[in-house]
Amino acid sequence: MHIEKNVFDNIFDTVMDTKEKTKDNLNARRNLKSICNRPELELDERRPNVMPKAAYTLSKEQKRRVCEWIKDLQFPDSYASNLARCVYMMELRMHGMKSHDCHVFIQKLIPIAIRKMLPEHVWSTLTEVSLSFQSICSTTLDVRKLHELGNSVAIILCNLEKIFPPAFFDSMGHLIVHQSYVARVGELVEYKWMYPFE
Repeated sequence: MHIEKNVFDNIFDTVMDTKEKTKDNLNARRNLKSICNRPELELDERRPNVMPKAAYTLSKEQKRRVCEWIKDLQFPDSYASNLARCVYMMELRMHGMKSHDCHVFIQKLIPIAIRKMLPEHVWSTLTEVSLSFQSICSTTLDVRKLHELGNSVAIILCNLEKIFPPAFFDSMGHLIVHQSYVARVGELVEYKWMYPFE
């Protein structure tokens, strides 16, 4: 539950380029040159405080479209809370989402919200993250599929590492690798949720 929220916050704040929340900041870009070879993301020596636009961030107009789309969303009763209250149009960001809102957003809405706005390899990787959370949180689990999911999540993380800067990854982001194992040896994830009590 908290892994899902933290992964969502990392992804959404970085894609929306939310100030103070994004994992793609000046320090991350400065470290990029020494850690990995991505010349398109490195800072220009002539303008060290200007970051080149990354392929995984949305433009201002795209952010406006995403925020307007979220504001106009209508859900059935008890499916999700009112996400429109979390949208700040002046700042083009979202704030104050509960963990269940993040759960609904990462599993169902991220692939729809950013489709055709990001390059295909970024969108497909984020869709795979969404589908992996859907598989783990389903009401019926197949042990064979959980083994496959454990292997595919490692590949998804590798694809994320090819897209996002190293600062994007923290310990919570890597915990999704263990989710399929926990589901195999434990029980269904829905029995461990705290959503009814929040």
